[in-house]
Amino acid sequence: MIEARFLEELRARLDVSGVVGRRVKLTKAGREFKALCPFHVEKSPSFTVVDDKGFWHCHGCGAHGDVIAFEMRAGNLSFVDAVEKLAGEAGLDVPRAAPEERQREARRASLHEVMEAACRVFEAQLQRPAGAAGLDYLRGRGLSVETIARFRLGCLP
Repeated sequence: MIEARFLEELRARLDVSGVVGRRVKLTKAGREFKALCPFHVEKSPSFTVVDDKGFWHCHGCGAHGDVIAFEMRAGNLSFVDAVEKLAGEAGLDVPRAAPEERQREARRASLHEVMEAACRVFEAQLQRPAGAAGLDYLRGRGLSVETIARFRLGCLP
């Protein structure tokens, strides 16, 4: 298991805009950066990077996360592989665990990947015509598009 303290240090050492900017052309917009989303086709920028808060968000498809989540999604990497890659870029050594702990972490990472894939499917379904009833329900409950995206809400009609 990778300790939370190590992950906090990793996130603190890397600007989200630096990691995202290697894959996406970013344009400065005040304290944020804007870009075309790398996760769906679009003509006008709806992808935002906020270094101060340590996250990126697409207002078009609802994709959202921190530097680790971006590296996982953009590089099609597991959580552990993304952390190791980013740690190398940040000049950090990932603390190594005992073999039993590595087995538990591999299982957790595998489950995390499955849950992440399911979450992406549910988020995408909410944005499709078949998910209109679910989206109407969430909006009817007073949730904004930003809140729906932030909490990664979705549906499976």
